[in-house]
Amino acid sequence: MTERGWRVLLVVLVTAVVALGVAVAVAGRALRAAEEARAEAQARSCALVIAFDSAYRQAPPQTPAGREIAEQIRYLRRLYDCPA
Repeated sequence: MTERGWRVLLVVLVTAVVALGVAVAVAGRALRAAEEARAEAQARSCALVIAFDSAYRQAPPQTPAGREIAEQIRYLRRLYDCPA
């Protein structure tokens, strides 16, 4: 291979490595953003679930449907790992 061929090969390899590095950085940033969005959504969900669960604990429902809803709210509180 000629000297020019080696230079072209080197430029192509360096470009590929730089492109890979940029792709990894962008993917990492997107992953962090998605994780932050998930945590924020879970915090909002917990606030709602805690409000319902607290209301159902203060005034327990009297109907079978109400008791089922209260049970599902308690399940969601455990599932989302909301504070007690």
